[in-house]
Amino acid sequence: MDLNLLSTKKTYGAILDLKLNPFDDTLLLTAHSTGNMMVWKISADDEDSVINIELLNNLQVFDTTCLITSLHVSPTLDNLILLTSTNGDFATVDIIHGEICFIEEVEREFLDDSTLDYMKVPGADVNPIDIRNDHEQVFEYQHSLECWTAEFGSLTPLQNVIFTGGDDSAIAAHDLRTGKNIWGNLKVHQAGVTAIKASTETFRNNKPTSLITGSYDDHIRSFDLRMLTETSIYPGSNVPVVNNWEDNLEGGVWRFSEAPDNDGGSNNKLMVCCMYNGANIVNVKDDEFVTEQFIKEGHDSMCYGGDWSKNVIATCSFYDKSLQLWRSE
Repeated sequence: MDLNLLSTKKTYGAILDLKLNPFDDTLLLTAHSTGNMMVWKISADDEDSVINIELLNNLQVFDTTCLITSLHVSPTLDNLILLTSTNGDFATVDIIHGEICFIEEVEREFLDDSTLDYMKVPGADVNPIDIRNDHEQVFEYQHSLECWTAEFGSLTPLQNVIFTGGDDSAIAAHDLRTGKNIWGNLKVHQAGVTAIKASTETFRNNKPTSLITGSYDDHIRSFDLRMLTETSIYPGSNVPVVNNWEDNLEGGVWRFSEAPDNDGGSNNKLMVCCMYNGANIVNVKDDEFVTEQFIKEGHDSMCYGGDWSKNVIATCSFYDKSLQLWRSE
């Protein structure tokens, strides 16, 4: 399959993550090595032969020396974005109002240019809006090392919870309404926590309090949160999990990407990027991980990213700058 470059935009900071907004696929969100997030509008002509990418907003969320390590869109609010960073912090950002916020503070109004605080960044074509001081502390909890990843809870009772994972081997849960820490565990993983997947309507919907995680220790894991009641997580630090099981994928797990045809029942597939060991298509069936496809050809470096459409999978690797397309089996 041939690839044709249709459009390109130069940014002053490296792009470490990007997502299309699932509520509006003309909105592209990018996370940068300079602590900022950019919001873009994608448009195309009638034949999709000409693509235009327009910058809508440039928001400075963290310090310019801080790398944003991951970006996540809320499954219920189209304007709420969750970002993680190399200084151990994480933040939720309202991309419409342009401020760091908790879920109770989201306002459905557009930016007021008269109140915006622009900052100068060396090399920036468009100076970002400085939103770093909207709160003294973004969330009450901070990872002691890099915060690599995060995830929105989706199903009841986790719909107001976010999860974060860090290089300190910690996974933690936080109240999205208040920013308070709920739960944490430093003992489940033997290295940094780099991928988290919560149950959704299309993924393991019969296990609403279960998580799938990935780590530098080469393992993918599934476990259930210990519940105090049907509606609340048993709080505290290093609270044991239950039904913990794992599989060694022989490569440091970096990211998950859910299959577009998942149904939450028999199909619970994830593409798992495994750094120096390519990528695996893993189906989570009851209490086991079943690898259905292994992808590595063309990747001589770390497989750090991937996504898929209905029948085509795309993976990319780091130092060799390789992009590969695959047919899903």
